[in-house]
Amino acid sequence: RGRPEEDFLAASVLSIVHWLLDCYIQNLIKLPQQTTTIGQAINLTEKPANILKQMLSSDFLCAMIYLAKHDDRDLYLEVVKKCQEIEAYHKTNGPKSPPIEESLKKLINFEIDSVILPLSADPPVESITYCLQPMFVVQVLLNASTETTIFVNQFLMIQRLKGYSNARLYCEIIRACLMCLHNAIGTVKESQWGAVTFLKLPSILRDLHVNTLSNQDEKFEYSQDIVDAFELIFQLTPLLDIMDATCSCNSIECLLTELQKVNLVTDKHVKQLSGRREGIVAALQKLESSSSPTSSIMKVIIRAEPTLAGILKTLSADYTKIQEALLSMLCQVLNGKSLDLMLSVATVQGSLKTLVSKLIKFNECSKQINEPVPGKTAATRAMLFDISFLILCCIVQTYGSDIVLEEGGDSFFEQWVRECMPEKNKPKSPQKMLHNIDSTRVDALLTQITSAEPDFKSSNVKWHVTCQSAMGVVRELLCAWEGGVLSAADVKRALDGLRSAACCLPVSATAWLCAHMGITHEDARLKPLNMVQQFVTPLPNDEMQDNFKHDTSSLMFQIIRKMQYDVHPPTQSKTKALTVSHSIISKQPILEQLQSVWQDIQERGWITIQSTQTLESLLNTGGTLWFVANLVKESLKFRNREELDRAIDLVFAIFHLDIEHCTINLLNHVLPQYLYNSLQGEELVEPQSFQLAKLCVYSILSTLEYNNSNPERCNNRKRTRRDMESEELENLCGQPANKILRLNEAGDSNTLFGSNSPQAQGPTNGQKSTVLRDPLMSTLNDLFKSFSYLAGRDGEVSQQTHFILQFFKIMVHCGKDRTRVVLQAIPQTLIPCLLKALPELFTTDLLLRLYDIQTVPGRKAMARDLCMLRNINLKPIK
Repeated sequence: RGRPEEDFLAASVLSIVHWLLDCYIQNLIKLPQQTTTIGQAINLTEKPANILKQMLSSDFLCAMIYLAKHDDRDLYLEVVKKCQEIEAYHKTNGPKSPPIEESLKKLINFEIDSVILPLSADPPVESITYCLQPMFVVQVLLNASTETTIFVNQFLMIQRLKGYSNARLYCEIIRACLMCLHNAIGTVKESQWGAVTFLKLPSILRDLHVNTLSNQDEKFEYSQDIVDAFELIFQLTPLLDIMDATCSCNSIECLLTELQKVNLVTDKHVKQLSGRREGIVAALQKLESSSSPTSSIMKVIIRAEPTLAGILKTLSADYTKIQEALLSMLCQVLNGKSLDLMLSVATVQGSLKTLVSKLIKFNECSKQINEPVPGKTAATRAMLFDISFLILCCIVQTYGSDIVLEEGGDSFFEQWVRECMPEKNKPKSPQKMLHNIDSTRVDALLTQITSAEPDFKSSNVKWHVTCQSAMGVVRELLCAWEGGVLSAADVKRALDGLRSAACCLPVSATAWLCAHMGITHEDARLKPLNMVQQFVTPLPNDEMQDNFKHDTSSLMFQIIRKMQYDVHPPTQSKTKALTVSHSIISKQPILEQLQSVWQDIQERGWITIQSTQTLESLLNTGGTLWFVANLVKESLKFRNREELDRAIDLVFAIFHLDIEHCTINLLNHVLPQYLYNSLQGEELVEPQSFQLAKLCVYSILSTLEYNNSNPERCNNRKRTRRDMESEELENLCGQPANKILRLNEAGDSNTLFGSNSPQAQGPTNGQKSTVLRDPLMSTLNDLFKSFSYLAGRDGEVSQQTHFILQFFKIMVHCGKDRTRVVLQAIPQTLIPCLLKALPELFTTDLLLRLYDIQTVPGRKAMARDLCMLRNINLKPIK
């Protein structure tokens, strides 16, 4: 390695090709003139053609030509010009010579895939995929309002990793949605998954189809890949049968109808494909009519779409002109499951933030009117404030303030959420919550709720101030109760008075009580807990007769219970009707809980919504390192190749609960244990070694996609405590949040990849370039240094060297155009060391894909490694 002539070999080989082509065309032109020596002239024509054919059958020489194509562009263009001259001559002067015809085609379109044997035969595409459904359910759990482009990028990544055709990918996405919808039926997530399946899915499939078009502005009537996907879906008879029976309708027809709206199928396709299930659906409905409960979610969710549009239109009108109509509409939204349906539709359509901002605007308008108003108008304003406040609280509890609220909003509700509302990983200070409260207003409110006939109907009530005062009131009541000044009956009477005034007041009061319980000792929690409990006791019969009071109280109970359960979670059986708390309350050790959930997932081959929530809780409780280490350990216990494939795919999908931190911990802490620890190193055998390498590659490529799809890291998932801690640390240290790799700068002359290299950054044809950022970048640098150390031990062949080579092979196979982005910082000595140790496992194709052909250092390293492989292969076997 390192001989000077290696740098010139590629250009020399291309020069020979140019000379041979020149010889061929010169003899071809002179051939008609040489009637006396026709045989010799034909021989001189055939020889260059035969030599070229032999050269192009050698992988080594083809690799050199490929290098020269990028190293000396002008010479390669001259070669292409000669080829075109020969083709033009053949076209006008007679039949082509078969040997030269094939060589010309190769030289004109000289790419790795067309002239060099592939790295290895592509493995057969797996019959079942185990990672797509779990990834889908995880993403919806993290952020139900995830943008369509995020889903599209994730699914395209899966397609690259797995080698699926478009039809197969679409089929798997539809299958995943139907599985999740069936799992959600009868639970609080039913509306959400109904909206995802029938409203979000069509837009995802449409964007995926548009991505396949050469011109993305091109109009289309339908997608043949979608039609082919439904042919595959018809093979999933058990899934379709159970969906049709449960929903009492033809699920294929419902789905096709929605796909027709986005031009993915035609009316003819809808009738033809849905007709194939009509007889089966009718038979299923007769069988199931008297047995299992059914769901109408498919029909209801589609009808909810225009209803939401009407609500948004109403909310866009002038507040002063529509108060009565708006109140009537919001009351209807609170009835039954309507709110849940509206929010689910708004979430998948990307209009949730719009809905929230409009509700905040109306809440602001309702909180205070300076000029006197009639009693009826004042009552309407009070009810509008109450109902909008409750709906906004429900939305924030369901989706998180980071998802639905603008950063730094100055409205009353946004400030109240920031300073007072109980939220996961955002503890609030009970002292700070009371900091700006006027004690005279607290006393006045206390007097009102304890009087025989409290008057809240006057036109000068400022409801936002009253909400804040309610927190001061419960603090006073608690202190008086704890000091023995008030009895339990007195406190109960006062709390009932607060609750009868408006439902927003108990919610605000509970926020303070929860913050107080969060900092007080266990024994002192009983009284504040009883106060919260009093707010959710059933209403008196006379109040239940009032529809407005009944509906707003139901929503208030739900909001307060969620606040209460986060501070004091009850047993699991009591929380089934609510979203599971992020806390884990169990006497069972968390490792046993993880093993139990994992066993269930592994046996199913897919993840239930409940299991996903449990896994998120375990991740938050045990931390990323504990979570990753134990999942990897559990997955590598399998010995059967099929079971290992399934386990690794499931683990990879589960990592998407926090893909970046899981990948960093996998590479920084878990993998080194298997590479360096002799006890765990025993597990680095086949087939476990290959599967661990595959998990590392998959995780790296997914993290790369995640960072580039969403550099701000806030739009496609909820921010975790780890995000906040790392950001605080960066702020303290004065470090930029996202470092981007800039190579070939001062002091970095030995890099094999340049930051200006198109292949180092990914495609640029109208798409965003793919860039490697910290912390993944520094983690990969450390990983490759570790690989270099393990591979550089005197050409030693070990489990570690086999693992490293497998890692690179899988990266090349799965990474496609992202490979060179990931391998930017591999040390110059790493590949040569592996080549010396395991030459029989290297191919020309692999070496050509490991380096960046666009940079001079990359081409030099490639040429030297190719020469080394050739020399080793030419050595006589002793």
